[in-house]
Amino acid sequence: MPFQTSINQYQAPAVEGDFASDNTRTSVLNAVEQLLAAAAGVTVGRFAWIDNPTQTVSNVGSGVPDGFVHRQYGALITQWLAQAGMLIPQGVQLSLLNQGDFWAKTLTTATVGQKVYAVLADGTIKTGAAGGSIAGAIETKWSVASAGAVGDLIKMTSWK
Repeated sequence: MPFQTSINQYQAPAVEGDFASDNTRTSVLNAVEQLLAAAAGVTVGRFAWIDNPTQTVSNVGSGVPDGFVHRQYGALITQWLAQAGMLIPQGVQLSLLNQGDFWAKTLTTATVGQKVYAVLADGTIKTGAAGGSIAGAIETKWSVASAGAVGDLIKMTSWK
């Protein structure tokens, strides 16, 4: 374990991909009952897409994402001397969730009620007005449940 390098005044509310409530949540059903991380791996706390022929999951996609990667399984620390990791390596089984309340890191300023957009290149989230247009991103059914600045953890929900 490395030496401590900082002290936070307040404990972080959560980690990306954590549940934000005890409300009902649902998993994405798939044909073969097993989804595996694609060649590049899958990052926890982001949106992901399923490649149906191979049943592999990736944070890169087109169209509306199939689900959100919850921090359910242990991501492995695969980088030499890294202190933490959020990457589920290639071939490791995972599940996607398509309903519920989750913590996620926003790339834009978020206000309660805005829609959540999935960035097609890496599954990260941006926020904006419903029916709007964000370059390189697609609107999801999720919405912002707690406000935050750029880079903050926010609550997002799929419930109306």
